[in-house]
Amino acid sequence: MKKENKTWKWLLTLVLFLILVGITDAQPVQAAVKLNTSAVSLCVGDKYQLKLGGTTKKVTWKSSKTSVAKVSSKGLVTAKGKGAATITATCSNKKYSCKVKVNKTYKIDQSVISIKKNTDVTAMLSVDGKLNASVEDKKICSVTFGKWDGDYMPILVTPKKVGSTTVKFTNTANTEYCTLSVTVTALPSVAKFQPASISTGADALIAGENKFSVPFSLNRGSKKTYLRFYDENGATIRSISVGSLVANKKKTVLWDGKDDDGNPVNGTFTYAVIADGNRTNAEGSVNALSASPFGKGDGTEKNPYLVSDLSELYLIRNYNGCHFAQDADIDFNYAMTAQLFDDSNPFSGIYDGSYEGKNYRMTNLVGYNSVFGCIGSDGTIVNVTMSNCVLNTVGSLLAFTNNGTVDNCMVDGKILCNAGNQAAMLVMYNKGVIRDCRVSGSLNVKASNVIGMTTLKAGGIAFQNNGTIAKCTSSVQIVEEIAVGTYVANTIHQIYAGGIAAENASGAFVTECVFTGTILANVTLPETVKDVEPIQVYQTYAGFVAGTNNGYIIRCPKTSSGGLKEQGTGNGTVE
Repeated sequence: MKKENKTWKWLLTLVLFLILVGITDAQPVQAAVKLNTSAVSLCVGDKYQLKLGGTTKKVTWKSSKTSVAKVSSKGLVTAKGKGAATITATCSNKKYSCKVKVNKTYKIDQSVISIKKNTDVTAMLSVDGKLNASVEDKKICSVTFGKWDGDYMPILVTPKKVGSTTVKFTNTANTEYCTLSVTVTALPSVAKFQPASISTGADALIAGENKFSVPFSLNRGSKKTYLRFYDENGATIRSISVGSLVANKKKTVLWDGKDDDGNPVNGTFTYAVIADGNRTNAEGSVNALSASPFGKGDGTEKNPYLVSDLSELYLIRNYNGCHFAQDADIDFNYAMTAQLFDDSNPFSGIYDGSYEGKNYRMTNLVGYNSVFGCIGSDGTIVNVTMSNCVLNTVGSLLAFTNNGTVDNCMVDGKILCNAGNQAAMLVMYNKGVIRDCRVSGSLNVKASNVIGMTTLKAGGIAFQNNGTIAKCTSSVQIVEEIAVGTYVANTIHQIYAGGIAAENASGAFVTECVFTGTILANVTLPETVKDVEPIQVYQTYAGFVAGTNNGYIIRCPKTSSGGLKEQGTGNGTVE
């Protein structure tokens, strides 16, 4: 029986001990007693509330210089005059101090910061002046200024290395200054960007047409990572969550050109990586369009701008160098048009007159200019079909000068050159390559009431060839006429006509071309001399390939075109 009583007492003692231990462990740890700040900068008239935390005991407050800063019994500091003072809080015979810097017109809203990521502070200057910052140890942090908003300016402090330093801020308005003690407790992640790109290789990001690819890595791991895009005012327009990233592992983020609400955006946007709440130091920019200027496409080879009407055809001048495809017939509606390009701004892109295997036409052009004007050495015109088009002057219908490539184009039209002496159905001056093209229609070059020496030149494909014309077919009806008004002795009138080219220059090639049209070259003399022999006032040079040839004519088959030879005259080679 006695043994049972001892056991009961032992158990009761153990329970009481455990309860006491539990009560002791459950009591909260008292916070350290300290002021809410150890330094503050104010302007005359400002107030700042100091608080001594970590205690409920009575606190007494005292200022070292009341003419500079006065403190109430509850710790409210009032800036009275320019200078420096120390506010002391006394509690349980222990003293806690805060340094107060008072200026008349200038202050920084914080005097002491402890940071591990980019941190904003704010300057206030109530008179006109420029702020300057001097960092004591530039390895610890850097400082950049924002834009004034009234009397206030944001200042960004960027940590660079763990440690402490002091930043001294001055201004050009007066001799006032403020200091900021900076302690960097940890370094933020640094982003390293690899070259960004548009998914299709385009120059601009176009919502719905392509995507912007941004590859990057971080030098430190990040649990919460975002790629953010900012407008020109610094506002976030798109934040893309990347999640957790491992240090030095590449991550690629795609942006579709839309904001956080799914709306397409326009403009130039900067982007940066946010790692665990810190905006990293590296960033880039991208130009974005809310929609294709042509309705569809981004101007690349895989996704060309689609040209659907006359207004979009004119628009290609603003996007020279891009890829274009015509996806509808374009009706000029018998209007006169200015050429799209010239020698100072030649076409340097690719224009394809077909889309998804279907060819489309340009029709009803009436005017005094070719459509494309000048094609540069990097330019290509392919699969363009022109029909029922009329030119009323010197020139040609597709382009005036070709330095690039004209491929598989077809032109059917009428040229009425009554106020000039030179014309061609496709291109006037070819310095590049024309191949697999077909021309038809009528080409009339006429001169009336002629007195002085006159020379007419016309070619089915080109007026003057200084490049290569290959595998082309011309069925043009060429008519060249000179009506002599008054006979002038020793004056010779000349006509050059070529089924392919009026002139094939030295070093130029015409190869595997066919002419199935007709050539009529005629000089009409005045009634007073036309029956007089042996007056000779004109010469005509016509060839089913070239009117005059000083280059090379190779494998161009003969036709039944009035028994013409390959060349009307010249010292070129015919094979």
